[in-house]
Amino acid sequence: MIELLALFRVLLELCVDIGRASGRKLIQPVLTAACLTGAYTAVHVTKEGSVTAGIRAAFLDGETAKSEHRRLEEQTTLQTELRQFAAANKLIDQLLEAMLGRATGASRVGLNVIHNGVTGLTGTGLLRYDVTNSVAAAGRLAGTAVTNQPLSDWSDFLPALLAGQCSMHSVMDLHAVSIRARFEALGATSVLACPAADVQGKTVGGIFILWDGTDPVPEGDDLRRLMFAGQHLGAQIAAVLDLQGPPPWPAPPPGGV
Repeated sequence: MIELLALFRVLLELCVDIGRASGRKLIQPVLTAACLTGAYTAVHVTKEGSVTAGIRAAFLDGETAKSEHRRLEEQTTLQTELRQFAAANKLIDQLLEAMLGRATGASRVGLNVIHNGVTGLTGTGLLRYDVTNSVAAAGRLAGTAVTNQPLSDWSDFLPALLAGQCSMHSVMDLHAVSIRARFEALGATSVLACPAADVQGKTVGGIFILWDGTDPVPEGDDLRRLMFAGQHLGAQIAAVLDLQGPPPWPAPPPGGV
């Protein structure tokens, strides 16, 4: 656009100089109009990518046609974003399935993603999280999607997550009533929380691995190896989330489920 404006200015000055040199009063406005028309056409040709489409957009298309053209462009962009989001979502599910296979005896693995929430009465932004993806072992329920939950639910997990570490907890000992009730409704008795952190170490979410009451929970070296795998998985998922971007649909209102 800057180059076009510079070209227009040069052409305009040239037209003015020619008009002055000609000494004819009619030549200058005609040349000026020609320069304006040429610049206007050039802008549309550049925008549309071809001379024919540019001329049609500049002189033939009415406002209705232009609105339809914009609508089609928006639909194309939305479809591209939807395909990208679906592909990234599928990859995340595959990574969680792989983690479930490594977590001996685990019943479920879920991804929770942190996002900006509403602003409280004090003017402070309240961070929230969504349960975006979950997979379950055969015969187990993965659980329903949950959105816009307060990040204060993670009071037991956040210190370790922010330090880039995994932590194992007994569900019955969790302090946040809502998340404890959600885990207990699934039958879970133990949970391993691992960070989903990007290459800069910024925590963008958490991976939660659940064991039910009858499931064997790893200990010792098995648990340490699982924690290491969880940290590696979290880095992979954070990279996918970065490429995925936000969902191409509007976010639900705060408190929605």
